[in-house]
Amino acid sequence: MPDTEVVIIGAGPFGLSISAHLSALGIDHLIAGRPMDTWRTHMPDGMLMKSEPYASTIASPDGKYTVAAYCGARGLDYVDRVGPLTRDRFLEYADWYTAQLVPQVRDETVTEVAPVDGGFRVTFANAAPVLTRQVVVATGVLPYQYLPDELAGLSAELVTHTAKVHHLDQFKGRRVAVVGAGQSALETAALLHEAGVSVQVIARTPVVSWNAPNPAEVSGLQRIQRPVVPLCEGWRCAFWNTPHAFRRLPESYRIAKARTVLGPSGSWWLKDRVDGVVDVLAGHRIREAVARDGGVRLVLDGPRQPTVEADHVIAGTGFRIDLARLPFVPQQLSSSVKTLNGHPLVSRVGQTSVPGLYFAGAPTVLSIGPSARFIAGTHTLAAQLARSVARRARAGGKAARPAQPEPAQVP
Repeated sequence: MPDTEVVIIGAGPFGLSISAHLSALGIDHLIAGRPMDTWRTHMPDGMLMKSEPYASTIASPDGKYTVAAYCGARGLDYVDRVGPLTRDRFLEYADWYTAQLVPQVRDETVTEVAPVDGGFRVTFANAAPVLTRQVVVATGVLPYQYLPDELAGLSAELVTHTAKVHHLDQFKGRRVAVVGAGQSALETAALLHEAGVSVQVIARTPVVSWNAPNPAEVSGLQRIQRPVVPLCEGWRCAFWNTPHAFRRLPESYRIAKARTVLGPSGSWWLKDRVDGVVDVLAGHRIREAVARDGGVRLVLDGPRQPTVEADHVIAGTGFRIDLARLPFVPQQLSSSVKTLNGHPLVSRVGQTSVPGLYFAGAPTVLSIGPSARFIAGTHTLAAQLARSVARRARAGGKAARPAQPEPAQVP
């Protein structure tokens, strides 16, 4: 007999939401991870949420545990649209959500998931192993931090990924080059500048792209003309927020759109803090990065400036999903999972080609669509995944119907 029916690995928005849905279905499970660790310890102080306040809500079984409900219960100021919400307020809300719906979360680190007869053995760093029929991997993007080859050879003293930039005081009195044109790079540059740090942005794109603000108010008619969904707003957003539609796209198109929908770009509320304020070298590509006199010389290809001298480089260069980079998934298991470009291919409910093994969040983007990269994705996946897990549990670990991990193609 297994020790528990399901183990959820990860306690970010996806893990918490799936746990809440499983509890509502009466499914015994264990959720392991430090609640909201990515947001709590890997995001910069002073950060604001890119998504609208209403779109920062984590999906719950009854839909009542919203950011608006949290603020209302605490007597806090709240606007539904054209926020933005602070990271600190979002974390307060997430802690409230966790206390109400996922109080049993265990702050444990998983070291291995090994297939065994009837399910999996999950091993922890500081706890006894657990046997389970099903596993949900919801570890977020941290394992997949990407440094381009030009920067990968620098020491940790000279280059830092934005996912490791939390406190900005360490950069005071230093010249910092921020590489990238997405939200994390642009907001980090703005926060550094506002902290008195000498900062320069280097971006490959010819121009920095900024999102336009949404309307402050939307009438019923306008919602028909311009649908409002958690991912973003408009008919195009409604399509990207629909996994069934996304799954019917040709494979090459899914690969391209999974990474480029809603980025790289900066939020509308960030533009005035960067444009004309922070020095941005757009249309410049780093050809070489050389450690020099305790700092870094960046050799560039671009029209304006051939080199940049910096004391430190912060890389807002995103994440590259690769199942092989998950430290707790042994080769024996990963080789059994069908993948595309390193991403596990999953069914509409998140199940891989290995029965009982599910993924949620960014690794599923090629199967579920762009919403998988955002909190909005909890609304498109968590309930469906939890119901699939429940069906397997009630069938004694046997799938009620065969998993279909390969996204459907248009005839």
